[in-house]
Amino acid sequence: MFSIPIKFKFDVESETRRVRETLNGLEWLTENNYRFLLPGEIREDAEVKIIKKTVENEYDLEIYQIAEKAILESWKGNGELIKRINQKMKGSCLLDEITIILTKYGTQGSYLIPNSIIINIATGIPPEFLIKTVIHESLHLMIEHLIKKYSVEHWVKEHIVDLIMDLEYKSRFKMQPVPDWVLAIDPIFRENYPNLNLITEEAARISPSK
Repeated sequence: MFSIPIKFKFDVESETRRVRETLNGLEWLTENNYRFLLPGEIREDAEVKIIKKTVENEYDLEIYQIAEKAILESWKGNGELIKRINQKMKGSCLLDEITIILTKYGTQGSYLIPNSIIINIATGIPPEFLIKTVIHESLHLMIEHLIKKYSVEHWVKEHIVDLIMDLEYKSRFKMQPVPDWVLAIDPIFRENYPNLNLITEEAARISPSK
């Protein structure tokens, strides 16, 4: 079986955009206890030209190239498995290609529908271990349409992705901590996986007030 093709993007323009998006989402990131990185002394009200100039001053192409090389190497052993998981999960969106945007800013990772993921290479994670975030965000792309369809809570969504990784990778990766109420999805996941349609439909009933 072939793996899902990946391509990379990193430049000053995409980094400037990442900083602006992070600044626009500061309230939500803070409320949800997310750690994030910003360049220099950039403030929330910074003008675009100031942001771009600061990004340019911090931009080091070699750092991005090192991360790109490490991810490509790791993908050789993971790309086929990711594709099998994608095809295995009933209801998931099949990915023909993934664009990996490398950044030094914002959170550890995020995703953009339909097929882009953003990987932070400046969090202190060694390049050879960035593959965990790549896998995590790729799974988000596969199920996001179902998450939106059923209005699944944010932390339930995150835990579903972690449960998929934990099962398919035989507990190789550490799962992120979630509020206790989120764990109500665990038996639903075990009973219904790989039917993501059923899992996400049931997940919609889980919330802090229920």
